[in-house]
Amino acid sequence: MTKCYIHSEKASTRNCNECSKAICHECTFQEVISSRVTRHSNYDRVVELDYNFYCPDCFITYSESVGYDKSSQGVYFRFKNSPSLIGIIVLWSFFIGGLIINIFFPIGYILWIGTIIAMIALKITASKNYHKYLRAMQLSGKIVSDIPATKTKRKDKNLCSNCGVDNPYGSKYCNECGSIL
Repeated sequence: MTKCYIHSEKASTRNCNECSKAICHECTFQEVISSRVTRHSNYDRVVELDYNFYCPDCFITYSESVGYDKSSQGVYFRFKNSPSLIGIIVLWSFFIGGLIINIFFPIGYILWIGTIIAMIALKITASKNYHKYLRAMQLSGKIVSDIPATKTKRKDKNLCSNCGVDNPYGSKYCNECGSIL
């Protein structure tokens, strides 16, 4: 049985589609590369998706080519490397349509609900893609951590100054006497 090229103690579950390196479950990045309709009827259709599996190094190259490395900043104006071209089209068509209808009728703001939904969906998708990119960077050893050191520090004890009881980390009030920590 082959071992993962990053985690030598773990067995590989797949091989990278680009470079054929053996990768474990933790190092596998799965992406949809195409879709096709296999069956359809009057009521529904069956869509089959084709996936590629990438090692962290190949996923970094792939994510830089499709724009995953750009985070969620500027996602509303990014047409070339957008996380969803349909989302961008919906966003701008609902926004502009709402402006035009609002000139003639005072109900165009209803279309802006679609704009807000598209904005939220684009932000979430771009954020998920960026976190996958950061995870690949961590696994390949190109960055050490995406979390600043100040956020990872934590007090071992959260003692009450009034009664001296150790409280769970993050508590604002003492669990014993109720005083402010």
